[in-house]
Amino acid sequence: MLKTLLFLLKSILIGIIISSVILALVPDLRQGSGLPLTLFTQPESSKKISYNSAVNAAGPAVVNIYSQSIERSAYNRRQPIERTSLGSGVIMTSNGYILTCYHVIANAKLILVAFQDGRREEAQIVGYDPITDLAVLNVSVENLHAIPQLDDPKTLVGDLVLALGNPYNLGQTVTQGIVSRINNNGLNNFFDYIQTDAVLNEGNSGGALVDSEGYLVGINNANFQTRISRSRVESVDGVSFAVPYNLAKKVMDEIIATGKVTRGALGFVGAQERPNSTGIIVTAVSQGSPAEAGGLQIRDLILSVDKLQTTSIRDTLDYISNTTPGQTVTFKVNRNGKIIELQMVVAELQ
Repeated sequence: MLKTLLFLLKSILIGIIISSVILALVPDLRQGSGLPLTLFTQPESSKKISYNSAVNAAGPAVVNIYSQSIERSAYNRRQPIERTSLGSGVIMTSNGYILTCYHVIANAKLILVAFQDGRREEAQIVGYDPITDLAVLNVSVENLHAIPQLDDPKTLVGDLVLALGNPYNLGQTVTQGIVSRINNNGLNNFFDYIQTDAVLNEGNSGGALVDSEGYLVGINNANFQTRISRSRVESVDGVSFAVPYNLAKKVMDEIIATGKVTRGALGFVGAQERPNSTGIIVTAVSQGSPAEAGGLQIRDLILSVDKLQTTSIRDTLDYISNTTPGQTVTFKVNRNGKIIELQMVVAELQ
């Protein structure tokens, strides 16, 4: 009887000690909330970030482009060489219009478009624009998956972007970057590139640059290259360029409508007098150009074009470029302190 009593007391004491330890380790039990279900489960991992939905939306609209051209050998001019170029393209409309880079299909005798579903179709060149390095192709296929588009993507520096293309013929590949800057960088006189740090390689040209929701923001063109010797050019990682969507769409629509892009030109070169100030200083005038015929001279300060103040050389050049050839524009010029007006007939940029 005594042994039984001692056993019971010992068991009770052990139970009290164990209960005290559990209460100390699990505070929730002291509030009567019960044993938490997560005590013996693995902690839930943080939600991962994925752009799979953006890739699924845009990916089917990005195609591989293979173009074949005939070139003459540098060593034997009589021996033609068949050359195959690799690039990418973007389906812009469901009825078969595709945007790509002009250098991908330049001088091509045969152009094949490979869709993501495995189909291959021969494409015809609708037209091209060497200034933006864009070309429009057409395939005789209906109900294609056109890439998602917005009237104005409102692309900003710092936006996350994805580059879709076919580098080195590896198949569709996605690289990620951000918009590094949006300006001219002195690379051309007619538009601003989108600069990104998304990796582009051979075969990416003509592919899509999309935002984090899969909307098209640009057509990938090239990565930055620098000459390190007379015979060697090296690509620079982390500096890539794309033609902005709004411009690419405008070029495409004009090519579809007329077969080419028409731009106005006057034949002068200028520089902004001071940042954010009115006035473009003329630094060169082409011989035989409309600018020369209209009396424009080096060191003239252009104050306005058709009463539009010249607060930006880019906006001024855009205005002239968008003017229909044959129309007359009026310049207000400060020449050695004297304000004069000059009239010039816009020519077509060749």
